[in-house]
Amino acid sequence: MKIKILSFGKFKNSQAYEQIFYYYTKRIDVNIELVELKTYDISKKLELEKKEIAKYINKGDFVFCLDKSGKSINSDQFSELIFKIFSNGYKTIVFLIGSENGFHNEIKTLYETFSFGRQTWPHLLTRVMLIEQIYRAFEIKKNSNYHK
Repeated sequence: MKIKILSFGKFKNSQAYEQIFYYYTKRIDVNIELVELKTYDISKKLELEKKEIAKYINKGDFVFCLDKSGKSINSDQFSELIFKIFSNGYKTIVFLIGSENGFHNEIKTLYETFSFGRQTWPHLLTRVMLIEQIYRAFEIKKNSNYHK
């Protein structure tokens, strides 16, 4: 099992977010890979970001797109979904976190999309929220006290 998180931007100026992110990755008993994607500052930004994302998705990966227009799910549903995907034979789940402009429409139609609510969140904070929810999903599966 492997979880890959593709996110635009870098932690470089956000050490607090980075510390929290890696605190959770160390507690999860699965291979977690964070890929910090290059951001673009030009008019065709979303098209270029779509190509950047495609470089890191392999055939056979299950991909989620985090977008405020996506389906809202609770932690129990999220946990159930992750383990159902792995039990269906997928070896890697990829989570996409967009830049400040969101995603190219093609990305949102190609992949399963869910949200952390209708609010807009900074992408670095979204990384922290996502890794905590992944950790929580594993704790739910173990029936630990963390989720209670």
